[in-house]
Amino acid sequence: MDLNDDWEDKGNSRPINPLNKIPESIGPIIRIIAIIFTILIVFSVAFGSIFVSIGAGEVGVKFSQFGGVQPDELGEGLHIVPPWISVTKYSVQSQVYTMSSQASEGERVGDDRINALTSEGLTLGMDISIRYRLIPADASSVHQKLGPSYAEKILRPTIKSVIREVVSKHTAMEIYGTQRQLVAEEMQNELEARLSDDGFIVEEVLLRNVKLPERVATAIEEKLQADQEAQRMIFVKQKEELEAERKIIESNGVANATIIRARGEAESLRIINEEIKKNPDLINYKYIQMLEGQDLQTMIVPTDQGIILDATNA
Repeated sequence: MDLNDDWEDKGNSRPINPLNKIPESIGPIIRIIAIIFTILIVFSVAFGSIFVSIGAGEVGVKFSQFGGVQPDELGEGLHIVPPWISVTKYSVQSQVYTMSSQASEGERVGDDRINALTSEGLTLGMDISIRYRLIPADASSVHQKLGPSYAEKILRPTIKSVIREVVSKHTAMEIYGTQRQLVAEEMQNELEARLSDDGFIVEEVLLRNVKLPERVATAIEEKLQADQEAQRMIFVKQKEELEAERKIIESNGVANATIIRARGEAESLRIINEEIKKNPDLINYKYIQMLEGQDLQTMIVPTDQGIILDATNA
């Protein structure tokens, strides 16, 4: 064969199709996959995206057009769901529901504080904040029974009912005074028992800004001030009693020291007297010791003692 013929054949040859190299048995599989993706794309355009992203602190509740709410929730991350299934996202992070007298603080605009009667029949106004969270495994049940507006349907009425029941067991002084935290803990325990079956965990109850009737508030303030003054007087009295005890102990110590010193001096005199009786000249010796070192010009001595001369100048 001529080389020129070979070059002519190569130049006139048609481009090679890569699909011709695929075995015939794999061709139908690829066509099926392509058809499925085409159908998914069509459904996505018609009914929405098949890709669902669940953010941090969220769960996704699935609703099927053919079977209703699905019991298995979607966790965090990216998921592929069929086009006939819609996903509703719920937060499972800690949330706060507030009922307050401040217009811009609570869930509702205006004075939304809870008014409740105490055990003695006084009306208290209270600002309440409830910190809670949705149990992830119960999200589908909450979605089916309550829906996204569960806070207004179950949380609010339950909170108001429990708060009023607990307040009715306590006096105004207990709620307004030092037992406020204990009352808040009692509210939390009762709310936890009521809401756990509905899919919620109550983490904390904050009892704030307790509003008393003016005359009651004045009386309580006066009582608190009287209690503080009484405590101060008790402290002062105890301090004075301790000071008196200290002075008594100090005076007793001085008295005891004086008695001991007097007894010592008496004992010393007794011993000296006994020695003088044994040796009468001892008194002359003590007398001479007392005069030693003194510049005396004249000295008078008893006549019965004789004349005492300084032997050093003799």
